[in-house]
Amino acid sequence: MTAGIIKAQGNPGFTLINSSHNFIFLLLVAFIFSTNAGAQIFGGNPGSIKWQQVNTDTARIIFPAGLQDAARRVASVVHELNKNHTASIGNRPGKINIVLQNQTTLPNAYVGLGPYRSEFYLTPPQNSFELGGQSWIDNLSLHEYRHVQQFNNFNTGIAKPFKWLFGQEGQALASSLIVPDYFFEGDAVFNETALSQQGRGRIPDFFNGYQSLFREQRKYNFMKLRNNSFRHFVPDHYELGYLLVGYGREKYGADFWRKVSQDAMHLKPLIYPWQGAIKKRSGVSYKQFVSEARAFYSTQWQKVNVQPLKYITSPAANARTDYKYVYKDANDDLIVLKRGYKNIPAFYKISGDGSEQKIAIRDIAHEDYFSYSNGKIAYATLKPDVRWGYREFSDIVLMDAATGKRTTITKGEKYFSPDISHDGTKLVAVDMRPNQNSVITILDLEGNKIFRSAAKRGVVYTYPKFAASDQQVYTLVRNGEGQMALSMIDIGSGKEEQLIPFSNRLYGFPTIQGDTIFFSSSYKGSDEVWAYVVNQKETFRVAVHPTGLYQAVYDAKNKRLFTSNFTAQGYRLAAIPANDLLWQPISNKENALPDLYILKALQQESNKTTANIETRDFPVVPYRKGFNLFNFHSWRPLYDLQEFSLAVYGQNILNTFQSEIMYTYNRNEGSHRAGYTAVYGGWYVQPFAGINNTWNRTIALNRDTSVSYNELNVNAGLQLPLNLSGGRQYRFLNLRTSINNQNVQWTGIGKSLLKSRSFNYLQGQVQYSGQIQKALQQIYPRWAQTILLRYRTAINNVTAQQFLANATIYLPGLHTNHNLVVSGAFQKRDTMNQYYFSNSFPFSRGYSSVDFAQMWRLGLNYHLPLFYPDFGIGNIVYLQRIRANGFYDMTEGKSLRTGLTIPFSSVGGEIFFDTKWWNQQPVTIGLRYSRLLNPEFRRVTNPNMWEVILPINLLD
Repeated sequence: MTAGIIKAQGNPGFTLINSSHNFIFLLLVAFIFSTNAGAQIFGGNPGSIKWQQVNTDTARIIFPAGLQDAARRVASVVHELNKNHTASIGNRPGKINIVLQNQTTLPNAYVGLGPYRSEFYLTPPQNSFELGGQSWIDNLSLHEYRHVQQFNNFNTGIAKPFKWLFGQEGQALASSLIVPDYFFEGDAVFNETALSQQGRGRIPDFFNGYQSLFREQRKYNFMKLRNNSFRHFVPDHYELGYLLVGYGREKYGADFWRKVSQDAMHLKPLIYPWQGAIKKRSGVSYKQFVSEARAFYSTQWQKVNVQPLKYITSPAANARTDYKYVYKDANDDLIVLKRGYKNIPAFYKISGDGSEQKIAIRDIAHEDYFSYSNGKIAYATLKPDVRWGYREFSDIVLMDAATGKRTTITKGEKYFSPDISHDGTKLVAVDMRPNQNSVITILDLEGNKIFRSAAKRGVVYTYPKFAASDQQVYTLVRNGEGQMALSMIDIGSGKEEQLIPFSNRLYGFPTIQGDTIFFSSSYKGSDEVWAYVVNQKETFRVAVHPTGLYQAVYDAKNKRLFTSNFTAQGYRLAAIPANDLLWQPISNKENALPDLYILKALQQESNKTTANIETRDFPVVPYRKGFNLFNFHSWRPLYDLQEFSLAVYGQNILNTFQSEIMYTYNRNEGSHRAGYTAVYGGWYVQPFAGINNTWNRTIALNRDTSVSYNELNVNAGLQLPLNLSGGRQYRFLNLRTSINNQNVQWTGIGKSLLKSRSFNYLQGQVQYSGQIQKALQQIYPRWAQTILLRYRTAINNVTAQQFLANATIYLPGLHTNHNLVVSGAFQKRDTMNQYYFSNSFPFSRGYSSVDFAQMWRLGLNYHLPLFYPDFGIGNIVYLQRIRANGFYDMTEGKSLRTGLTIPFSSVGGEIFFDTKWWNQQPVTIGLRYSRLLNPEFRRVTNPNMWEVILPINLLD
């Protein structure tokens, strides 16, 4: 399992399984197999990086050369946490490897088991409202090392036999089954809050979700809060976890969750151990505990008066929709970014009558922020490196709002939050460098650098804006202590002046109107609209709402302020009349981020912990890339009706070498197979190799005679995974080629009847996939393609060839959440019958596959959602969506010797149930009915075929 700052998401694939007797076993194993999906990138760093390390008894910090200050700071923080902050979770020791990545653009981190390691992505966020403003390295260390402490202390009780059975992934399985994901993240968020002067527990944005549900009287049951919804906005497990963890510590003491987690891991009680442990330690049932926690926060939110807002955007039915970052154009229309559960991100123009006009789809990006001026939209787009997965770029795109035409201004840079000058000739952006320096850069429209501010260690610039004269730049700045200020940089002289001095506050999203700078500011439990008037040198509170007001522009003509307010239906645009604006002068000295809600709990630890940690001068030494290269960490037993397998998995800490040892026993044949495979990802082209041997395979020569043989396969090859994503599409290309040696040795009576043989064959494969962005409710993207081309040929004393082509196109359906999916395939092989390659042709559904010398297939599918039940049973299984697919398959097999063609057509339907098990593991189960329109080839035809569809992610 992994735990981190933000959650990765993925889409499961599907495979057909005719029997579901093994479903529960497979479902349990799924907790192991899918835990690290999306967290680790194989071979993601260029081989030219020189790695160094700070190696102590507590942690090994591995980092690219030049980041020794960051590594020493991480080591210093985790040493303090390990030594003096264990009482609330436990003091079991356990050393961790932490890899610092400085090539990415997404602020993130995780701790994972299988192998046990952590990664910190060091590019800090621009948006301080989501993750806070304190030192990004300190924030990551506080949060992620809490996960290390959790894993160390949960390696007890039931985790011990699971770790013995499955290795590190067994420990992950036991932890996932016993401890809910909300606790992992809620406890880590509490840690980052209690030990610092910020943390998400002091950030108003973090509570907007649950506070909005309360204020709009959306009383969702607990299983819905745990499992989310395709229809309704539900805060994720980070928010839920913090509320429950904080309440537990507030009412029952600092060691409450240590006692609960230890009881649960020791299965006290055996049934529903987590719920039972809470009941034992709190004296109330789990249901009552949750209810009392919700009431605890609701009572405090009830005390805050709410001034009703006049919204100018309507909520979508049964789907969250966001309107963000409002600007006003020359015609007094509003320019916004709109996205939601039904819509991928796009720029829209909203007219005075409320009508909406789409400008253009936004390119792929990590952040939604954009700027608008004089008919132009500027934003930063994500551009991954073609080969190295940890290397990302953030380039500036300039778009004409009238035509949607885009111009990419920079290439291969790391620019964030760009703004356009009022005269339309320049751009300003934050340039984040891999060495952790942040500078303000001004460019012309050709991408040439006109101006760069001085780099200051520990300072992060955010959201720069041109002044009305275009001679200065205003920017919101964070320092190393997490304090923020509003600064002005003179372009001519480079001089920087603080307009609002540094203090413990969060600022963001400025807009410039004359000599007034509107911006959002966190202030004592809410995010508000503030303004700084330059010629008065004074700061004002302008507009307030409990669930936040983000970015604002003033409409002088109609005397109203436009801003975006967070609601339970998404960010909605509101218009606040001028008479309702506060314009209240505000002091710059008071603490704007006090403890919120759980005051006693937050006082159980010192919020000056990180401020008082001195960075120690740990020695820095080189890190050998080949260190602990095999690192076998986990083993997975697998069982189905015919085979039992055991695989042992290895992966080094830098994730440049992966290997697997496999043993399989086939009880039908009585055969045994053992093998080893390995792949190295540290080079641009990745070499791989494998060897496996099978003993005692048996085939029937005729009705009376069976013969046995041993088979050895040795292979070696190269693969090249390429990421061609950019613009509006994700694109991936994988090239793979290998040479294989196949050796068949007959045994027993087979020696005298058949000739043993050894031959080599080549295999080449090209695999491509491309897709546009996908909204939550969309089953598939509205435009996507997959292509597979594979060719195999023997190259010595055996004649054998096989060619396979398989392609699928995903198209829009009649509704935004419908898909028409068209697939086609073609396969051709030789007719010499000297050797048959394995058959991967996607045969018509419902039929038993037949390996003709030549085959082609056309498939038509229409996918659509039916219901969103949002219904669960006993905290075990939760049903989120029921969807259907109607299909028609047409396959034709042809004998190249006789010219005879055999049709295989079927029509039918599939029902899929998108579920979550144990409140966290997504699993899709399906039922298929096929009506066969032609006879079977080798057996009596049953025209009505029923099959169960289980997800392929259960089998990895």
